[in-house]
Amino acid sequence: MAIVNEPDHVPDASAEADKSWLRTPLTDPVEIANRYDEWVPTYEQQLVGDWNYTAPVEAARLLLERGAVSPVLDVGCGIGLTGRSLRDAGFVDIDGIDLSPASLATAKTSGAYRTLLRHDFNDAPLPFASKTYASAECVGVLSYATVPANLIRELSRVVVANGTVVFTHRTDLWDEQDFETLLLAMQADRTIRDVVWSDPKPYMPGNVDFADRVLVRYVTATIA
Repeated sequence: MAIVNEPDHVPDASAEADKSWLRTPLTDPVEIANRYDEWVPTYEQQLVGDWNYTAPVEAARLLLERGAVSPVLDVGCGIGLTGRSLRDAGFVDIDGIDLSPASLATAKTSGAYRTLLRHDFNDAPLPFASKTYASAECVGVLSYATVPANLIRELSRVVVANGTVVFTHRTDLWDEQDFETLLLAMQADRTIRDVVWSDPKPYMPGNVDFADRVLVRYVTATIA
């Protein structure tokens, strides 16, 4: 397994527990990376244990139900919760990209990934040849996408025709960005097809800033 760009930012173990910054997504890649670097020591306990975050498991299930196969690109892989869920669902040859060096270092220890690469997913093109992957997932990431359509188009480039993509999007941003119209337009221009999105589902129900106010939709689509 290869990893590019080992951590160059040492997490601050004394970083404040407050994560209210999550409500208003950051746009600066350096700030995003630093925030997540600092969060690494408590990330899984807080996100999964305290806030009941289940999106990685649900996204892997949806890929499996759609008949997706490996290799899989995991965009915004973080510490590897998504990769571990993919592996547990039976996927192999999983590659991950993320902004946070400390998160990538932790993901490496999961043993779920074939390769890991540090990359800003807003920086197009993604560092992969066209039609490299059979599937892709993007969980909890579109919040930070400056132009969500660009990232989805990049996924459609690196995934083979008839391949499967699954991604999530927060309901507040879904409404603000008129995301349904965006998806229908991308289906009309034959970027993706057979697009299905879920009803709003719990996102981080144990987080007081999200709870039942900010939910999440899961989107599955086939690359046209």
